[in-house]
Amino acid sequence: MAATTTSREVLESRPPSSAAFDVDRVREDFPILKQKIHGKPLVYLDNAATSQKPASVIETEERFYQSQNSNIHRGVHELSERATRAYEDVRVKIQKFINARESREVVFVRGTTEAINLVAAACGRKTMAAGDEVLITAMEHHSNIVP
Repeated sequence: MAATTTSREVLESRPPSSAAFDVDRVREDFPILKQKIHGKPLVYLDNAATSQKPASVIETEERFYQSQNSNIHRGVHELSERATRAYEDVRVKIQKFINARESREVVFVRGTTEAINLVAAACGRKTMAAGDEVLITAMEHHSNIVP
């Protein structure tokens, strides 16, 4: 990956597995990481609770709210159709990035807890039986224990 590659460009094409990961380049894409906390560069590790957004996401969300804010898959008007098209286009980009067979394999959820619950419900019911045990560490997040 070239030193001038942005995180937006990374998402637009699947990077080669031998590509070097340039942390400094990625940090530059996240406005919040430009600040210092207690005199040191911010390092944010609580991504399961809230992920920081790169500038490209912030800009895209701003454009969405200003020009096409509407429900996806629910309206029969222009704004809803635009929002649905954009949503499905992103699903295809992610499909290509993670090498999924079909775009419908990409499922968007609100956060980690919902994702874990969905996997537990979808897979757990098919593979688990009465008396089976699931081993986890004492460090697991509460959302790993409930399902």
